[in-house]
Amino acid sequence: MSDIENNNLYPDEETPVLKHYSEFDSVFVGLLPFFKLDKEHCDTNSSKKVISLEEARKKDEIFEKIENYSNMTIYSSNECYPTDEEISQNGKKVPWNEIIQGSKINDYKELNKALMTSIGAFHKKLERQDLMKILNQYSDRNNIWHPTEGTFDFITKSSIFELLTLNGIDEVVVEDEFYENKKTIDLTNSNKRDFCEKIDFKDYYIYDKNKSILFAISWDYFFYFIAINEEVFSKKSIETNFEGFWADEKCSHLWTWEEGEIDRLLNAKTEIKKKKNWWQQWL
Repeated sequence: MSDIENNNLYPDEETPVLKHYSEFDSVFVGLLPFFKLDKEHCDTNSSKKVISLEEARKKDEIFEKIENYSNMTIYSSNECYPTDEEISQNGKKVPWNEIIQGSKINDYKELNKALMTSIGAFHKKLERQDLMKILNQYSDRNNIWHPTEGTFDFITKSSIFELLTLNGIDEVVVEDEFYENKKTIDLTNSNKRDFCEKIDFKDYYIYDKNKSILFAISWDYFFYFIAINEEVFSKKSIETNFEGFWADEKCSHLWTWEEGEIDRLLNAKTEIKKKKNWWQQWL
């Protein structure tokens, strides 16, 4: 039984994506785009912002029962983040490569670490506050909005629609995060706006009825996977419509990290403490 039929549309963290999507020929790691608008920012360039406990209590009474700890960080949705309508009318895509070339961030891996840190998605030991600061300063100077994590944004959905229709796909199946809701979209009777509106925030999987292409995203991340049958979709057509890179045999959901990097960072303080205790025995 295929992954699609078995409701197994997103790989485990450490499973190579080519292995997981073995029924397809190639897998592309797509990157959710940054964007610009004609209007200026409000107080932050991200879909989320850090707020105080007092502000949180005004928004939701549940915070009344929470004590104010010094190391606590509260994130809230940015109410002035542009709507799909605003993006469709005035938005301009800004590639990750443009951010990399214009800042001191070195590559996709570092930029993804900066984004993940900005929304509080990492364990404290994995955070890269230095990279987040560089990213925020650059995007503030250039009036660039950050992508929203864990969902197909308007720009990406538009590119998906264009790719599918140009390749003669007339129908796609869309499923949500937990495979609880499935719907079929007739592309022959849909325009780009209709298609984008039909893909909800938690719709994580999009694939055609012949299983020649699959788009899969996961919660809290700024990237997604495109698995293709190369008899129907060429690699060039994917590269033309989306920014990212092709997965190799080792590439997994954890592509942001070097092998062993996460364990090394998480256990770094423990190892230092062990060495300190060992030396103290000899004093």
